Amino acid sequence: MNNVLAALMADSEEERQKHLDREVLLYAVQRTIQCQRTGAILDVRTAVMATTVLGDKRGAWVMTGDAWDEMEEWTKAKVAEIGATLEVIDGRKL
Repeated sequence: MNNVLAALMADSEEERQKHLDREVLLYAVQRTIQCQRTGAILDVRTAVMATTVLGDKRGAWVMTGDAWDEMEEWTKAKVAEIGATLEVIDGRKL
């Protein structure tokens, strides 16, 4: 909840978005608990949530930063191949 309050009080849109992204990632980590690729326990500070959007369909995966680093290029290529959009929230950058 502190992230939501910080977002409301942010001085810039970029700062506001970082706080909201952190809150979204925190929620995803709390619900998922384990990396969907490796099974490792997730930490919001190093977790990554990758969401594919194709029309009105969305699919999201929550994983460790290391797991994301291993599959980032492949994922981007596949998303481009099917004409979808990729949204990434990387806890290491928040």
